[in-house]
Amino acid sequence: MRFCIILSLSFFLVKNSFGDIAPDYIDYKADLSLSSWIFPESPINNEQKHNNYSFSFEPEIYMEWSNSKNFVFRPFYRLDSQDDYRTHFDFRELKYSFYGEDWESNFGIGQVFWGVTESKNVVDIINQFDAVDDPLMKTKLGQPLINLTLIRDYGYFDFYLMTYFRERTFPGLKGRLRTNPPFLKNASSYEGGSKWTPELAMRWSNSYDEYDISLHSFVGYARAPAIDIKIIDGKIQYAPNYQRIRQLGGTLQRTMNSTLLKLEWVARHGEKDSNLRRGGHISAVLGFEHTSYQSIGDNGDIGFLMEYNFDSRRSRSSDSLQDDLFLATRFNLNDAENTEMLLGTIFDLDGDGQIYQLDLGRRITDSITLGVKGAIYQNGRLGSNLYILRQDSWIELNLKKYF
Repeated sequence: MRFCIILSLSFFLVKNSFGDIAPDYIDYKADLSLSSWIFPESPINNEQKHNNYSFSFEPEIYMEWSNSKNFVFRPFYRLDSQDDYRTHFDFRELKYSFYGEDWESNFGIGQVFWGVTESKNVVDIINQFDAVDDPLMKTKLGQPLINLTLIRDYGYFDFYLMTYFRERTFPGLKGRLRTNPPFLKNASSYEGGSKWTPELAMRWSNSYDEYDISLHSFVGYARAPAIDIKIIDGKIQYAPNYQRIRQLGGTLQRTMNSTLLKLEWVARHGEKDSNLRRGGHISAVLGFEHTSYQSIGDNGDIGFLMEYNFDSRRSRSSDSLQDDLFLATRFNLNDAENTEMLLGTIFDLDGDGQIYQLDLGRRITDSITLGVKGAIYQNGRLGSNLYILRQDSWIELNLKKYF
């Protein structure tokens, strides 16, 4: 209910700010997607379905005024054939922005990305992930926020106030790639507050010759929940538990012609580990990306990536990447069809299995694209994060129409 009030207030403010003034520029676009999610192996649990199909629709309206204001409205809807939890609606963006010569302000529901690495972005803390829409954790839910950016000679200063916490989406009883048992819906708990408890973040970023650097601080809830174990009708049930944390972190990227050196790091306190013990830890991703230009045919580029993921909690970490090596090859053919592909492998250096990833995109016509992505999970040890996915290797075929 309160969330609807916030949305109504947003529309009221937009109407009063812009309602009597026609925009100087307006643009509309949309995409319609049909997807097939294929699992080669049978599910572990009888309640789960084998394969599923889904439909999604994502329109976007952009309006701009000459007095340095704009408004973006981007809703999203997915309808899934099997999992009711995967069928969902979200506002990816619903915000308006004001600009000055050395400042910018945003109000509403937005998308913010922090990070420089490929395998995982440990610094990316503003938005929640839409895990049922994208198991690779690249797609985000919209986040209600107020943002102010100050532009100075010595860097960009970003200030964020998050007014409502978005829970992570999880598969339901019939869904694949889930815990056993699945997370209960509408059963989340919040340590140190509620979903309405404000969150604060500040970030500084700047560039010095070939170096791009950033530092940030954050006070709020960890985006990944711990597990609350409940006994309901004599059965064990899982519920999400979100902990209040404090986080400091930063990024560093050095550009050396065709090679990028990358680092992300965070120091975090207040989050529970896999043993449900609270404490502090350090996480980091360190690596490089080298691109060999025009090495495939006449125009195609090939890139080589290597990254090391570290978590000081090691085996107590609730994150699947805590002592892991990521190796990948990126192909960009620079052709008329805009063909791009990433092939990646994640090796757990503690011997807890491997993950193989594929992400391919290619344009079929000027307005239709084909996407193929997937993951293979192998050799996860009993009790590990990979073990529960041992029969959930998947591939998704996606046909998208742009309007």
